[in-house]
Amino acid sequence: MANRKRSRPVTKEDVKFVYENYLKMSAAEIAEKLGISKFQVMKIVTELRKRGVDIPKKVGRRENPVEAFVKELEAEGKLKKKK
Repeated sequence: MANRKRSRPVTKEDVKFVYENYLKMSAAEIAEKLGISKFQVMKIVTELRKRGVDIPKKVGRRENPVEAFVKELEAEGKLKKKK
């Protein structure tokens, strides 16, 4: 296995962070931020759901950041029209 990063045990603070940020961040982003594996993030979500905690399933993909920026420019009238 090349460059496999070892994970650390999950803490109560990790579970709280996943709960508060799961809809705002991807599992990979949460894993990177916390220093745990993406699998551990998904395991936390699954365990919370099994115990009755309401963590909605993500619908669709997160908005493309470039698309979001272009929409902002359009709303502000700062985008030149294509000819």
